[in-house]
Amino acid sequence: MREFELLGHVYEASQSLGESIIIPPGDDMAMLELDTPRLLAAVDQLVDGVHVQLATTPIEAVGRKAVTRCLSDVAAMAALPVATLVAVVLPVDFDEPTTKTLFDAMRETAEQYSCPLIGGDIAFHKKKTGPFTCSVTALATPRAGRVLQRSGAHVGDSVYVTGTLGGSVKPDGSGRHLAFEPRIDEALELLDRLGERVHSMIDLSDGLGRDAGHIAEQSDVCIEIWAEDIPVTPGCDWRSGLGDGEDYELCFTAVGNVPDMLGQVPVTRIGQVVEVARHGDDRPEGRVWVRVDGDWQRVDTFGWEHGTK
Repeated sequence: MREFELLGHVYEASQSLGESIIIPPGDDMAMLELDTPRLLAAVDQLVDGVHVQLATTPIEAVGRKAVTRCLSDVAAMAALPVATLVAVVLPVDFDEPTTKTLFDAMRETAEQYSCPLIGGDIAFHKKKTGPFTCSVTALATPRAGRVLQRSGAHVGDSVYVTGTLGGSVKPDGSGRHLAFEPRIDEALELLDRLGERVHSMIDLSDGLGRDAGHIAEQSDVCIEIWAEDIPVTPGCDWRSGLGDGEDYELCFTAVGNVPDMLGQVPVTRIGQVVEVARHGDDRPEGRVWVRVDGDWQRVDTFGWEHGTK
């Protein structure tokens, strides 16, 4: 399939994207009209062999995940998505039906979450060995002028997660990671209900242990997690819940009463925020620990780290 034929397909499907889109795809840049002076931006890549297995995954699921994994970052900051941009590098042997299906899936997913696909770029590998790569940028605006960051956790906060953790990716590459819902509505509800009592938040893409470590590091605190309270997917144990990753649930810290449900999604208290470990403490080094049968184990290294095997 030729590049300009594909672009024509994208343009034809993008003529009515809502009143906020002043210039749709088809020009050098798109144009939006927004009511806020502040704009949030996030970008995520989806790579064959890393985030999906293209040979065994329906192309519709590939397109959907490319968009939703970026929107999970929007949820992590309790923001309102407004638009997406997509840049793809396609294998040279991608045929026309497959390519159109991919872009239709991305466009439909973006529209489902009220963040229309407004532009991007397309390139083809010159060799068949080049991997499929898709980069999605999401634009969002703050809700009532406030966003939740990783750096706001306070000593004395409780630590919570939404949903269940572990086992999102099956050995054949299938699993919940292809069909998860970014917790945008739940994050906005949390902010509306708790207001200033919710202090920090992150989405769980790399694993609870490592992602909780990001909150702890950026807030200059430590986090204690109770293994028996981690809500794990049936068939998983606490180690899977801490380290498997690709869950795309929310982890947040807050004080006071926190609802047991956000919409239809359960919320579970799994630990607490404590002071940074002092010399002579009986806890191991690190920022995040899990208590198992009365003993503490360091777990801020549990999970996925880019550039490692």
